[in-house]
Amino acid sequence: MKQLATAFLTFFTVIALFSCDDNSLEEQRNKELELLNEYLLENYPDVEPTSSGLYYIEETDGTGDTIKIGDRVQIYYATWRLSDSLLIDESNGYTSGFRYEPLEFVVGTGSVIAGLDEAMTYMQKGTVANLVIDSGLAYGQNGSGSVPGFTSLLMQVEVYKVYPAN
Repeated sequence: MKQLATAFLTFFTVIALFSCDDNSLEEQRNKELELLNEYLLENYPDVEPTSSGLYYIEETDGTGDTIKIGDRVQIYYATWRLSDSLLIDESNGYTSGFRYEPLEFVVGTGSVIAGLDEAMTYMQKGTVANLVIDSGLAYGQNGSGSVPGFTSLLMQVEVYKVYPAN
């Protein structure tokens, strides 16, 4: 009888823990979306998201062909956590005006976060854009490094060079 009671207690404890985790994840996501909406209302009230949820705000027009999946690009960038404005990543010296090495990648290969990959397909050489990227297009519920789960990002991106796919 004691074993049966222990089994039931264990079962209900596990159910309660998983229920709390689901609620906690939902609460974290809701908090992220609340902060994201506040930021957008304050800074970009007229910007509509793409179908994926990316907010793309072009600051400087580029020239030439629009970047396509498969093109190799070089970009300068800076990335901040939206929740606390902490600079978490940048191409070396970008925010201080020094330009050493741009980030290079092939668009559409998944080598960068989904929001950045998508944004590239709206840009051309010389384009400067701000991107507001929710966790679904960034590092998701698990986060990565200095980015906790359910963290929206603000990126400033400048396309330096484009090498079209052959």
